[in-house]
Amino acid sequence: MRAKSRALIKIFGATLTAALSFVVLYGAFLSESPLKNYGLLSVFLAALFSHLTIVARGFFVPLFLSLVETYGPLALGLSAGLGGALGEVAAYYWGRGIKEALSPDERRNPLPRWAERYGLLVALIFAASPLPDTPIILLAGLLRFPLWKLMLVQVAGKSTLYFLGAVIGGFILMGLKSIVEDVIASTIILIASVVLCIIVSWSKSRERILQILEKMMNRFGVKLDS
Repeated sequence: MRAKSRALIKIFGATLTAALSFVVLYGAFLSESPLKNYGLLSVFLAALFSHLTIVARGFFVPLFLSLVETYGPLALGLSAGLGGALGEVAAYYWGRGIKEALSPDERRNPLPRWAERYGLLVALIFAASPLPDTPIILLAGLLRFPLWKLMLVQVAGKSTLYFLGAVIGGFILMGLKSIVEDVIASTIILIASVVLCIIVSWSKSRERILQILEKMMNRFGVKLDS
């Protein structure tokens, strides 16, 4: 009972953080606010709050692009990458909360070695691309990946993405804003990701999914350890 209560607190805390971040993001960065003049700190905070909302991760892109001619790509990439990576904590704890609420006994569902081996690589690929990584972050929380390792991967991947966006004049990021990070589309992805986490958290469906994944990986010549 206590485990489920703690899990519900994590879910509620992550949800509240996302909602408050959306309010702060709108008030501080989307309205006429002097915070827009804080340079790289504005980029960091805007990326942080945008990613904390889970469904509005692209909201900081206009601010980012407006500073491309003022700051170097490396500084902009690192500022946005660090803020964006830290902002993934909300989605991570959503996944943790769902897992602990539905399957509190971790001894029954140990993390497969292959998932730990390749999971961070998948997270890096998604973080470094315009692809929506909400499912990856939620599953990372569900599978209890070490948070510090996930954050390092996210910083590296997102900094690379935003660095490239600054270098080529923002074409990648404009695509991110207009196609991937639309709030409606992101909300649909979030709902689908939560449903996936629930399915994976149930022992019977989880084992079946892992068996299918193992068969698929074996066809590509990747041997998976149990």
